[in-house]
Amino acid sequence: MPSIHLRILKYGLAAAVLALAGRASALQPLESFLRGARDASPDNAEARAARAQASAGTQAALGRALPGVSLLGTYTRNQYETRIPSATGPVVVTPRDQLDGYATVHVPLVDLATFARIGAAKAASGAAAEQQDATELRVQSLVSREYHQLVASRALVEASRRALDVSRAGLRIAEARHGAGSTALLDVDRARAEVERNVQQLATAELQVSLAARALRSLSGMEPELEGEVALGDDLHEEPPIESFQARDEDVPAIASAVRARVAEEREAWARRLVLVPSLSASATEHVTDYTGLAGHERTWQAVVSLSWSFDLTTLANMRAQDAVADGARAREERARLAAHDDVHRAWMTVRTDIARSRSARVQAEVSQRAAGLALERYQAGAADQLDLLQAQRDAFNADAARIQADAEVSDARAQLRLAAGRNLLDARAP
Repeated sequence: MPSIHLRILKYGLAAAVLALAGRASALQPLESFLRGARDASPDNAEARAARAQASAGTQAALGRALPGVSLLGTYTRNQYETRIPSATGPVVVTPRDQLDGYATVHVPLVDLATFARIGAAKAASGAAAEQQDATELRVQSLVSREYHQLVASRALVEASRRALDVSRAGLRIAEARHGAGSTALLDVDRARAEVERNVQQLATAELQVSLAARALRSLSGMEPELEGEVALGDDLHEEPPIESFQARDEDVPAIASAVRARVAEEREAWARRLVLVPSLSASATEHVTDYTGLAGHERTWQAVVSLSWSFDLTTLANMRAQDAVADGARAREERARLAAHDDVHRAWMTVRTDIARSRSARVQAEVSQRAAGLALERYQAGAADQLDLLQAQRDAFNADAARIQADAEVSDARAQLRLAAGRNLLDARAP
């Protein structure tokens, strides 16, 4: 018997399995959150600071190998003035007050250890730059995951509301039939319990929206807009062969950073060995004083060439320690290489699996919606009991929720695949 309640219930069931471009929040596009995270993320800020520190370390290492200038001025106050007699009169040996100025230029001539450390510092600076890029990709991965989870959670809220509307319409039908004496009070109680179950589902979905929105805001510094609609969908096309995502090591920031870090440690290990080679340096000092003394000149200069060498047991210990550090850097490089290749394989296979899951989830949602509609018709005709109807409605909601999650996971998996291959999502949207 078609009634207003029946039409409401059928409409709700049909709306529960809309096409993939279902209702969701009018979020800003993913690129907006990615750009926001580039500036707002503490991880990115820390990586930029580490890069600046490494760059300054390179300049400091270079400065130790270049000529340097030092200036010194002194004022001396002696308790007693010392004089000695001479044919021309007394000569002051120690004046009571004396001003002196020194200007010294120091030039390293041969210091192989220092020169090697310059190369190590440059490699470390390059590693910090690559690590900054790797950190940005990692932050983008987190942003993409939270973004797609927020979209899915918002769509799930809409699905939960539709399911709640359907259950409330079902309650009104049960109450009407009970009032007409065609059904027992038990059916009304079951319908009311179903309404409350959907109220709980809606509350849980709204909680997930709140948590995902907060996480996305913390990552990007942007407040997600949760009003209106946004399209959530994927055409479920297959990705290119996995070989197209296996980039060269130097194109994957995580690997490139590990390579440069290993080079830096190896060069530092070589510098520790070059400490055993004597160093040669030169210096020139200009001395200006207001007291000529016995020399009879207010300005004098001095040039010195120095050859220095030192050795103790700590030298050998430092060499062994740095060799161990270099071995550790080589192990980290290999680990980074294996992890990067594994991440590409995992992400590519995840996309492939999620596409299959999404196709299946769409079919399941469509079939479950038809089954719920048929159960409703049979219930209205008296050919099915209320338990069959409630189970069909629950199956329809669960299938719709699974479709929403599967669709979001496909989109996120595609983004994760490109990030694993070292592609920045902001660079021409990482095709």
